[in-house]
Amino acid sequence: MKTSASLDFLFHPQSIAIAGVSENVNKFNFGLRYLQGLQEFGYPGKLYPLNPAGGEVNGMTLYKSLREIPGEVDYIISAIPAPFTPQLVDEAAAKGVKAIHFFTSGFSEIENAEGKRLQAEVLARAKKGGIRVIGPNCLGLYCPAGGLSFNGDYARTAGQVAMISQSGGNAAHCIQEGAARGVYFSKVISMGNGADLNESDYLEYLAEDEETKIITAYLEGVRQGPRFFKALEKAAKRKPVVVLKVGTSESGAEAAVSHTTALAGSDQVWDGLLKQTGVIRAGSIEEMMDVALAFQQMTKPAGNRMVIVGIGGGASVILADEFSSAGLSLPRLGLELRQNLINVFPTEAGRIFKNPIDLNNFETPDKFFRTMSLLDACEEADMLILHVAFDHFGLVSSAEKEFWVGSFLQLIGQSKKNLTKPLAVILHSYSSANMKPLAQKAATELAALGIAVFPSIGRAALALGRFTRYCARRSPWNR
Repeated sequence: MKTSASLDFLFHPQSIAIAGVSENVNKFNFGLRYLQGLQEFGYPGKLYPLNPAGGEVNGMTLYKSLREIPGEVDYIISAIPAPFTPQLVDEAAAKGVKAIHFFTSGFSEIENAEGKRLQAEVLARAKKGGIRVIGPNCLGLYCPAGGLSFNGDYARTAGQVAMISQSGGNAAHCIQEGAARGVYFSKVISMGNGADLNESDYLEYLAEDEETKIITAYLEGVRQGPRFFKALEKAAKRKPVVVLKVGTSESGAEAAVSHTTALAGSDQVWDGLLKQTGVIRAGSIEEMMDVALAFQQMTKPAGNRMVIVGIGGGASVILADEFSSAGLSLPRLGLELRQNLINVFPTEAGRIFKNPIDLNNFETPDKFFRTMSLLDACEEADMLILHVAFDHFGLVSSAEKEFWVGSFLQLIGQSKKNLTKPLAVILHSYSSANMKPLAQKAATELAALGIAVFPSIGRAALALGRFTRYCARRSPWNR
């Protein structure tokens, strides 16, 4: 059996067989969906659909068994009923297959004796044949560099973030949430029951993986506690690790067992373990992605001193409260800096030159750029925060508001290339129908420029608080 340190072969198979493909393309079929997804995604290797009845699908031969396939098969995706999987494993061993991903469910997660017996039998046969098992009961692997995906619509851009997920749905959520915000993945692993390869195996592998710079994980529980602790500790010494641990309530723990057989464990024990190993604990999928975004898009700040710039006095007060509550510092600006900022504009009336800074009306692009240049060079700030409050304009029409907000967003994008300090942008308060698409378009465009964009004040404060504390504590991340 291969060790976790050599799992790269999982993500770059040269040939894949899909078991359980129906020739009826007009009827939903999981095996056919995997085949079509790989084709649409652009998988570069050979694909072999399997069905014991034979036939043809989309111009491809449906092989009745692995024995009929003329070439080598590296990897199998199984979408056949659980009772037929032991025979598939035996055929795979004879064919020299390296790994099988079982989308198939009906094993130990259903909590009956037959499911547990069947899982044990499949594992024993796989081990005897030298085959590694992904799952069962999972979506499998997403790796843009290897052409692997369980959905043909997913982003084809390879990134720096990896994810281990004991939930297929949450893996899919993160891939799509990430792509919408400019966070791209090196590898996403939907591992299901983790009967053979489990969270410790994948963590050990990702800690060494050169394509992965940031590790995220959705965990319901673990199977090998001491080993997992060592793997987590090792990974966190090398790379930022962000974990969403669920199953913290009694009901959640029961749901975790029913979902993937994971043993949830005490929340206090988990909290202590994550703190001890230097792992960042997230409270939601969105928060996990926010933190990953900060690590991917931002350079390492010298400290946690934030200078905030935007339009709107009330929004500035909310920002000050939220950022302070998250443990971030909003230093007073020195008298010289304040006077230099005031001198950029014809009057101080209607503006606030403290921290946060409320520009109200920056009048011309040149004045905005001069303001940002002064702040970028100042000693008071470790990080610059720009915020756009879309619906904080009470005396202007929708058309005027769209023009001014759009102009501000363009200037933000232009200013990024001249800044040396880390920059984050908060797009918030877009309740009106015409502002929502503008905010979405702006987020996409700014993310494409390499800017960390957050959709609310609270989420930005929480993520940047975790990001700066990590940077202050540890040094394996050296962007």
